[in-house]
Amino acid sequence: MAPATTPGYAWKDGFGLGGGIVDDPAVAPNADDRLQVFVRGGGSDLYTKWQNPDWSWYKDWHQFPNTAGTVDGSPIALRNPSGRVHVFWRGPDNSIWHLCQQVINGGWGSPERIASGAASNPAAALNADGRISVFYNGTDRALWHVDQTQLDYAGFGRPDSLAGDTGANHKLAPTVARNGEGRLEVFVHGLSDEVWGNAQKVADATTSWVGYFRVSDQDAGVIGSPFAVTDADQRIRVFWRAGNTGFHAVHQPGYTGFKTPQALTGKIMETPTAILAMDGRLEVFVVADDRALYATEQQKANEDAFTQVDRIGGNLPGLPIPAKHHDNRILVAHRGSDNAFWAFQQNRT
Repeated sequence: MAPATTPGYAWKDGFGLGGGIVDDPAVAPNADDRLQVFVRGGGSDLYTKWQNPDWSWYKDWHQFPNTAGTVDGSPIALRNPSGRVHVFWRGPDNSIWHLCQQVINGGWGSPERIASGAASNPAAALNADGRISVFYNGTDRALWHVDQTQLDYAGFGRPDSLAGDTGANHKLAPTVARNGEGRLEVFVHGLSDEVWGNAQKVADATTSWVGYFRVSDQDAGVIGSPFAVTDADQRIRVFWRAGNTGFHAVHQPGYTGFKTPQALTGKIMETPTAILAMDGRLEVFVVADDRALYATEQQKANEDAFTQVDRIGGNLPGLPIPAKHHDNRILVAHRGSDNAFWAFQQNRT
């Protein structure tokens, strides 16, 4: 049997939703908590599929109008405080595109460009006041962001640079999370293959940042994009890969700097991704050298010690993308080796 995670739960065998997808999928909950997935289709367009009211999955994939030829890379999605789902992606013209529900739980507007000069996939998070900030590395190798300007969540302002130099890593997406003080912190794969971060000085201050600080060791040999998540105590923990080893570092108490990086067990081939499980421990997902999905978890909530990795299964050419069902069971979506959408999910034992 697949490894136990939250007490009373285990991992169910993988299920597929079909489709011919490119790159990693995105998953977000609707206002009624039905999950909806978003993928890049073979025609560089955006497709979606969603859960029905009985939590089964809708049979067919739906292509969003006016997205043909606009999608290059992996989309991302999140729900804002008004209950509307927003989707972002980079286009082949290096624009950042945005698509938003016009009706809660369904009904979409038209895609719009909100930024240009993007070299990487975007990352997005909610500010403490609910406004979305979107981050991306620019073709100038600097980190950029574009933010919603009003609490009505209606539109985005002009993009703004956070400077820095990601060097040859500018095509690797940043990652962002919000700490217990309500401040966004964003992390990049820096010029010298290290993980660097920048943080808002105060909550919601999208124009006021503390400046760059290093999270990884010096000359860490980082590979790929980092991944940030928030612990149960609201400290941000950042994961990355160096060689075939996964590493993580967490805030010091009081959000003053980061603790010494720690290694995860096992050999990995992709950046670890993580989500907070219903028992308050982080559940971390890695792709091992056999390209199967493995899981490890905090031994206790908020602790730096993690369990040995244990095999779940599958064959993943890319990243595992964790999300939560309406009942807080974890679902891990991914693109399969057959280029279809697949997922594993927790099940009651």
